Amino acid sequence: MTRKNIFKKYLVSFDSRTLQHAFTDTLVVGSGIAGLTSAIQAVKGGSVLIVTKAKINENSTAHAQGGIAAKLCPDDSFKKHISDTLNTGKGICDDVVVSSVIREGPKRIRELISWGANF
Repeated sequence: MTRKNIFKKYLVSFDSRTLQHAFTDTLVVGSGIAGLTSAIQAVKGGSVLIVTKAKINENSTAHAQGGIAAKLCPDDSFKKHISDTLNTGKGICDDVVVSSVIREGPKRIRELISWGANF
């Protein structure tokens, strides 16, 4: 760990002499796009450990077939994407969150492409 801790804190009691354990500054649960993006950002601040329930490439992102919808062309509009998303959400979407996510979409897609993601 990069920070000095005199006492380690654990969520459950166990004898550290009998169980394998690891120390990390950030624990990321999940190896999908959200988890790996979080890990990329977190590593700037210290050590990162990613845990996943299967193989690193066995995640929902790898199996997603719906694609990604984002305003990438000049003739497209954020307003249309926001409207489509809210209509599809049938009233359960938070308007502010939808607007924020859609407006950030193009930037995030370009970022993923710069990291080598294939679409």
